[in-house]
Amino acid sequence: MLARERFLNPNNATLVIIGGVEKTRASRALRQLLGAWRKSERVIPATFQQPAVPDARILIMNAPTEQSAEVRLAVRGFARSDPDAQAADLLALVALKRWENFLPELARNPVFVRHDSFVLPGMFVMGATVDNLLATKSLATAQEVVKSLTSQAVTETELEAARGQAIAALGKQLDTKDGTADAWLDVDTYSTKSGDDRLRDLAKVSTSDLKRVANRLFWDVPIAVAVIGNPEVLKPQLERYGKIELFGEIPAASNPKNAPASSKQQTKPTPKP
Repeated sequence: MLARERFLNPNNATLVIIGGVEKTRASRALRQLLGAWRKSERVIPATFQQPAVPDARILIMNAPTEQSAEVRLAVRGFARSDPDAQAADLLALVALKRWENFLPELARNPVFVRHDSFVLPGMFVMGATVDNLLATKSLATAQEVVKSLTSQAVTETELEAARGQAIAALGKQLDTKDGTADAWLDVDTYSTKSGDDRLRDLAKVSTSDLKRVANRLFWDVPIAVAVIGNPEVLKPQLERYGKIELFGEIPAASNPKNAPASSKQQTKPTPKP
């Protein structure tokens, strides 16, 4: 209740109406439905604390009965209002294609690369569902893709393929009423451009833009890595790849002096009188 009163108030709300509706009747209905919704005395700023630098170790999440593993690699992305946010979306499509080329086995598995952006910076994340025995190879090739994006320029062929996918997806969204409403809401919520302007901006992205974005995302940046699966199978593989951390595992005490004292008390025998 307190969270609702603090964050969900008319100060933060935007309403979109699409269709053949009379403005006067719509205003009357909205006053009846939302008139009691009180304006907050103060607006809570979007100043949530950003996460700390990720641990360099690979995090293994325990799912002992699973025959497959979920692999994830992520770096901090851009805010939705960042001028490079759309170029990062295109870079994700290029990265996905390269990952599938580096590891053809991924074509038979659920795999994705996406750039999630919000009011605050989101994530550039790569993920796949693979057999436990393929987890290490999937991680290694994903790292190769990241390195290639900063060391090898995106080709015009790669850019045009990604651009075609992005324009088709955005055009399909804008062809629906819900998609059009979402685009309008994004303008107000995230300070983005209109749907038509976003389409025009996609057409202007160049290979040099993608190179700059790749450097912003990946150059000298720690990468968070997590794997969900059977630790008995994953641990021997991943230990050869790098340091690991088992989620929830408490390391054994290396110093005997720190070991807990025995619950049994040793007492000296009472001398006989």
